[in-house]
Amino acid sequence: MNIAAKFPRRVDRDPGGDDTPASPMDRHVPRGRLRRTHVIATGVGVLLLTVGGYAYMNFGRHSTIAIPVDRVTISSVQRAPFSDYVPVTGTVVPMTSIFIDAVEGGQVTEVLVEEGAWVEAGQPLARLKNAQLELEVLAQEAQVAERQNDVASARLKFDQDELKNRRDRMLTALEIRKRSDLLNRRRNLAGSAFPAAEIADLERELDYYRELLAVMEESHAQERQLALNNLRQSQESVDRMAQTMELVRRSLDNLNLVAPSTGQLTTFDLNVGAVLAAGQRIGQVDAVDSFKISALVDEFYLGRVAKGQSATVELAGRTAELGVAKIYPNVQDQQFQVDMTFVGPPPEGLRRGQTLRPRIELGETEDSLVLPNGPYVDDTGGVWVFVVSPGGASARRQSVQLGRRNPDMVEVLQGLNEGDRVVVSTYQAFHDFERIDFN
Repeated sequence: MNIAAKFPRRVDRDPGGDDTPASPMDRHVPRGRLRRTHVIATGVGVLLLTVGGYAYMNFGRHSTIAIPVDRVTISSVQRAPFSDYVPVTGTVVPMTSIFIDAVEGGQVTEVLVEEGAWVEAGQPLARLKNAQLELEVLAQEAQVAERQNDVASARLKFDQDELKNRRDRMLTALEIRKRSDLLNRRRNLAGSAFPAAEIADLERELDYYRELLAVMEESHAQERQLALNNLRQSQESVDRMAQTMELVRRSLDNLNLVAPSTGQLTTFDLNVGAVLAAGQRIGQVDAVDSFKISALVDEFYLGRVAKGQSATVELAGRTAELGVAKIYPNVQDQQFQVDMTFVGPPPEGLRRGQTLRPRIELGETEDSLVLPNGPYVDDTGGVWVFVVSPGGASARRQSVQLGRRNPDMVEVLQGLNEGDRVVVSTYQAFHDFERIDFN
């Protein structure tokens, strides 16, 4: 018997593999060698991840860009007097302007003056026509006249009632005197011709007329008081209607547009035939003896501009002193409005609408570390800059703290020393870089 066939050779199998017998061409791999291969592969993977992370930390985040040096502007940090001011663009406007509105609507029938003319207070400017208002005036006048007639009729009736009541009281009093005299005479003759029963009747009649007179006086007094109250209320109603009538008549007078004050008529553009609505603004009268400057300021300075601050403006080669008189709190298009008035008489030659460029002083001039102002301040928010190396071959990002600024300079508070050179041109292309190499 073939012993090899009876006892086949033992074959090592991979624990994770199948049970298929190895062919004569399969190569046997020892178990220990396979484990060493897995360990080496794992170590290589970890090394690659470590190298990749290090490369990202040192070359990805701190990336470098190479540019010609003439593409940037470089300036040095200097110690110099810093003037804290903000320049603005202002417009000359009158100190006082009185608007002209159409109190009543109507159609323009006549224009008496032109825009830009000098007008006096009360001078007619234009005339309007309003047929509906005229009809209302006529109707109001008719109501007032009717009411006045009613009051006159009521007063006439009151007077007539007063005469009638007075006559009735007089007749009753006459009856009382007659019966009183008759009773006295019969009492004197009681023992002779007149019985006691007749005298008693006269006494009852006399008491009746006396009570009747008292009731009449009380009744007439109440009627008189009521009539007087009605007359007073009617008269008050007529007076109110008359006042309303006066207001309506004044409404007709409002169809004649007049100048509210003395000055120059501006923004007045009316044409014959135009229809104006009630309350519509049609122009204004400007006082030409005093002016102010109205300017828009960037909202960045909203917390630093205050009423009473000083300002200056160059006009015809001379410097005029100004003062901030009013600050408007509303911010629109990232700007707020201020009004500045002249300290003393305004310069000659000012014209409404003239453009001037005053500067508002925000603080005292003092020595500070400064850099030239530039777009880099807005690009970085003033929290970092590119500082040029001593040799000038590169510039590296550095954290700083910038403070006040004017159109020429920006104040350096922290992060830089006198003599440091800084890139002061725009940083828009350098936001993702930590270093600039100059080639």
